[in-house]
Amino acid sequence: MRSRASFFSAAVYRKNLSRLTPLWAVYLLVLLMILPLSLLSQADGRTFGAGDLQYLVLHTALRAGTYINLVYAAALAMVLHAWYYSSRSVNTIAALPIRREAWCLTNLLTALTCSLIPNALVALGIWAAAGTVGHAGGQPALWAFAMLTAEFVFFYGLASLCAAIVGQLAALPVLYVLLNYTAVILNYVTISVLSTFVYGMRDDGYQALSRLSPAFYLTNELQIVTKSVDDGYYCVFHGGTYLAAIGLVGLALFAVSFLLFRRRRMEAAGDVIAVPILQPVFRYCFTVFCALVLGVLAAVTFFSGQNGPPLPLMVFCLLLGGFLGYFTAVVLLKKSFRVFGREWVGFGVVAACLLAAVALMEFDVFGFERRIPDASEVESITLDGSAMWDSVVVTDEAHIADLITLHQSLLSQKQEQEALAAAYPSAESGTMDYVTVELIYQLRSGRILARSYRIYCTEALWLDDTSLARQYDEIVRDPYIVYLENTPSFDVTAAQVSYSYVGFYEADTGGYRTEELTGEEAFELYESCILPDLRDGLVGRSAVFQFDDHSQTEYQADIYLEFTYTVDGLRQTAGGSHGTIPLAVKSINLQPTEGSRTARWLEDQGFSLTLRADVPETF
Repeated sequence: MRSRASFFSAAVYRKNLSRLTPLWAVYLLVLLMILPLSLLSQADGRTFGAGDLQYLVLHTALRAGTYINLVYAAALAMVLHAWYYSSRSVNTIAALPIRREAWCLTNLLTALTCSLIPNALVALGIWAAAGTVGHAGGQPALWAFAMLTAEFVFFYGLASLCAAIVGQLAALPVLYVLLNYTAVILNYVTISVLSTFVYGMRDDGYQALSRLSPAFYLTNELQIVTKSVDDGYYCVFHGGTYLAAIGLVGLALFAVSFLLFRRRRMEAAGDVIAVPILQPVFRYCFTVFCALVLGVLAAVTFFSGQNGPPLPLMVFCLLLGGFLGYFTAVVLLKKSFRVFGREWVGFGVVAACLLAAVALMEFDVFGFERRIPDASEVESITLDGSAMWDSVVVTDEAHIADLITLHQSLLSQKQEQEALAAAYPSAESGTMDYVTVELIYQLRSGRILARSYRIYCTEALWLDDTSLARQYDEIVRDPYIVYLENTPSFDVTAAQVSYSYVGFYEADTGGYRTEELTGEEAFELYESCILPDLRDGLVGRSAVFQFDDHSQTEYQADIYLEFTYTVDGLRQTAGGSHGTIPLAVKSINLQPTEGSRTARWLEDQGFSLTLRADVPETF
């Protein structure tokens, strides 16, 4: 009778669990310490509410749980797949009457057992600890179990894939870490490269591709939302879909690793990449990665100035990084330093592709720089930059048209602004100034178009009423913009004024003095003086460029008001720790001008206001 193929080996399963006992025991102990035991230590029965319990459990399972499973899954994969990488162990295992499918699936069941059982025990511990302090812990315990399990499944699937690809044990954690953070790193360095020679490229860091790096996204981007109720607050977690998705991705990655392992050449033990078809992929991906990462690192370290590294030096650094990456990959794959032969052809192809990509961006072949939406396409424009106290969302058609005109002027004066940018580092102090400007278009189609620029200004340009600097100054000084920038997007009441003060120059002492206002005083000042003055353009805007003489009519005085508020019951977690979560804060900082209602109110209250023109330059 023909024997059936076995996909599971009970003997291997028991042996694996025995070998892995130290690992899963440490994993269980750490989770017990940071979840149930930490919950008991922080709950005092008086100030520790249900919201605090939810926040502690969810936040710990999300943040700390990610880091723990990141390491734990890799450690399990390294132990379970260690025999892949030695010729002696490979020959020994191959002689056993166990199919590859049985090895692979038995290892998966072992890993899941080492995750599910500790996670279940931790969830039971959370439930018991919550009951001990008088709170319902069932839902937080289930969430913690789901979070920890989804995190582990993804990381173990990725670690298994790395184990199937590499032929050396030391290469497994290296590839594992790289794949976990590649999306974020490449996003960051690519934008950094493009922003140096693509006019208007907005350096948004890592956000665009952060979802493709769960190790980063779970610990930095995914948030626990808290909502206030009459007797405290409760937590809402909206990342369930994402966790389910990465869990499914982890299973898919394991399936790929299973297919690779079935066709793996066991004589490849000791090779850096054990799958022949993936060796060219590794070579060129590693080359591009090094070109971008090492290239940006070298350019920023050695050649970066006020305006970033010059384009020729950036290209040189990219090619140097690509050179190091390409020949390092070849050395690793061939396990020999005798690689400077025909491999120059491969590097030449990579170098040509890098130069072609730079040329395409520099000459704006795809029209990125020239793209300006038509006013009819725009729903709103967010204006932000170094001269702004806060970002402003512009919805008024007339002001949207003004910002589009400014954008057109920025493009038409690109060469002049780039020439000023090149001259800025060597310019004498006080002869040139600049501000950053960000324009973020929200289009009616739902798409977002974001651009970032610098506007440079000299004294001669400031005296020219038609210059780009004066055009921008007129926009940000417009009462409509100033009003939006300095007022909260909600109706203010006296109870929402959490803190306020007036800071001013004191001529008698020659120093700066601050005096706090009561909530009633601040509310009266805000309602009766600041709001009317904002509408008339008499308060709120200091000089944009250093050549501006508008400050001569301003007082050396600052009015600071801080409002706390809720929006649809949503409470932010800006600062503080769980259990003392403050409300969202909107702060404004104003400077009154001569003859404004605000200045008269302050003088009536006894504040000694001094015009900036009369304040010593040494102040």
